[in-house]
Amino acid sequence: MRKQGMAKLWFPGVLFACSHAVEAASQTPSPIDLSLQELLDIEVTTVSRQAESLSSAAAAIYVITGEEIRQRGFQSIPQALRDVPGLHVAQIDAQKWAVSSRGFNGRFNNKMLVLIDGRSVYSPEFSGVYWEVQDTLMADIERIEVIRGPGAAIWGANAVNGVINIISRHSADTQGGYAEIGAGDYQQAFAGFRYGGRLAPGLTGRAYVKAFKRDDLAFDPADVNPSTAALISQTETDNSWWKQQAGARLDMTLGTTATLRLSGAAYDSMMDQTVTIPTLTDPYIDYPNISSVSRGWHLLGDYTRALSADSQLNLKVYFDHAKRDESLFGYSRDTLDVEMSHHFEIGARHELLWGMGYRHIDNELDTNMSVIDTRGDNESTNLWSLFVQDQITLKPEMLWLTLATRFEHHAYSDFEWQPTVRLSWQPAERHRFWTAVSRAVRTPSQLEHEYFINAGNLAPLSAFNPTGFVNRLILQGNSDFDSEVVKSIEAGYRYASQHAFSLDTAVFYNDYDDLRSNQVTETDFSTLPAYITTFSAFDNDASGKNYGLELSANWMINQRLKLRLNYSYIESDFSEGQPQNTDAPEQLVSLFANWRISDDIDLTATWRYVDRNQSIDPVQVDNQTIDAYHGVDLGLNWQLTPDLQLSVFARDLFYGSHVEYKAELLSIPYRVEPSFYGRLTLEY
Repeated sequence: MRKQGMAKLWFPGVLFACSHAVEAASQTPSPIDLSLQELLDIEVTTVSRQAESLSSAAAAIYVITGEEIRQRGFQSIPQALRDVPGLHVAQIDAQKWAVSSRGFNGRFNNKMLVLIDGRSVYSPEFSGVYWEVQDTLMADIERIEVIRGPGAAIWGANAVNGVINIISRHSADTQGGYAEIGAGDYQQAFAGFRYGGRLAPGLTGRAYVKAFKRDDLAFDPADVNPSTAALISQTETDNSWWKQQAGARLDMTLGTTATLRLSGAAYDSMMDQTVTIPTLTDPYIDYPNISSVSRGWHLLGDYTRALSADSQLNLKVYFDHAKRDESLFGYSRDTLDVEMSHHFEIGARHELLWGMGYRHIDNELDTNMSVIDTRGDNESTNLWSLFVQDQITLKPEMLWLTLATRFEHHAYSDFEWQPTVRLSWQPAERHRFWTAVSRAVRTPSQLEHEYFINAGNLAPLSAFNPTGFVNRLILQGNSDFDSEVVKSIEAGYRYASQHAFSLDTAVFYNDYDDLRSNQVTETDFSTLPAYITTFSAFDNDASGKNYGLELSANWMINQRLKLRLNYSYIESDFSEGQPQNTDAPEQLVSLFANWRISDDIDLTATWRYVDRNQSIDPVQVDNQTIDAYHGVDLGLNWQLTPDLQLSVFARDLFYGSHVEYKAELLSIPYRVEPSFYGRLTLEY
């Protein structure tokens, strides 16, 4: 079904905000209270930047609702993403996560774009996301929209294999007070408080504070060779973590045609970490325990104005400051981003969107020259962009075509063109087919252009070093390193019966070119007899492809019991060069059950299976296999009174401790173990 005109969408939104500003926060229905059709009718905006129902979106999209986040007790955004089909989510240690779509997972997955209320949190240093600093009060999340597949035509470079968009609740929906407190073994202690209110006619706001302390994960000597295990056992392997954060949001209506949203947050975090440091003496590696401090803040302004009944203008500006201090690497980064977009209709068949953007990043680096060095300690980059999209109704209520493209100019890669074509066909009311062809790029990082990293020191007369001297392996940035490119073909089908069953499937084929690889450029003997140095520079000589299937099926057995099955299968062929980061698990499976035991008690249970996969060493010396694992999560919520809820949760049961990820560089593997925690929430 074609979307309503702009005025029909926008003006009810203003009236909604005004009418709800004087009410207390409403009780959002549980997912088990929603019919399958209502779930498919959830409004999403990430596919086309325009409001449309989940069932009509011409992309592989999955939505995690805010109520599911609260019901299942998720304490972090990566934890909420674990069961999305096509996403590989792995916990590295107590603080860090690796999250990817359709392969290429890593500590810094460089092919996934992450947005929080439209604000990009992509980091330029290593091309990826510092998940440990991306946080908010989980109770204030409206939904998380996850696109698997390219989204670059709308959102820009680095949206190669997917886009994750975390959308917070309107402040009119968070009136009154909310408080939570909890404790457990890994989740040692956590607390949060938020209060919202009506500040003036047409003006609502809220503010929150939160803090937590998380325990160490355990290092297991079985995951490394005996000599390495013995060395690590001589040092501390602490990886505990505490963090505190505060934020606020204001939503206001300006007359009858405009709205303005202002939001901001600040955080302070301390993390213990055990890292690997190459040395020149036997055993040629050390494992010091260090402390890492992360601090930052951001401000976001979002202004929308209806120019006419079928024309709307949006202006978004944000500033972000982030600072990180640790012994290996640190930075102080300032980001300014400005974007304007215009959405309008031409006749009954064309719905157009165009816009332009500018992003400026100042980055002051602080490196440890024995491990990480750079050509300069200050780096500024600029990104200019222009995008346009036309959604065309070929046949009303049946056939739609979307043409979109984005043009960008980046300081490292010059001009980029990222188009997409999407076709959606609804032959009958409950059946929807879609297909898409896209091109997307991943722009170079500062690492690939500027850095020198001592990836490891090879012992004399060893398997990979036949010389009689220590061989230092240096990964070297390359100013000629270019963007990585994917050409993607996708297709999908959705079906929903009136009450009992729904199915959402997608298949894809990705052809990658100009992927990052390493090429030995020279061996320096000038430092003999102390050591020799082998330089390996980044280049774009790797290529390959992957293809797969993803599905999500919902079955409502009765009004009190629902089941959901999510499944992913992927095959990869990178015969012309190894992909960076971690190869994709061939199969991912999760089975979720939601049982409403009574009007006041509900139980959630999730079983998940993650197939074996492989961590790719950056210098292709020692690739590591990560064994398959499975486990069960349980959650029980008891509504003691209309305002007070008691919850208990258990994670990763019935399998024991297991490694989910082995970092490619500068880190040791940790084991995830079964954990338990309780939570008490009060809404008033």
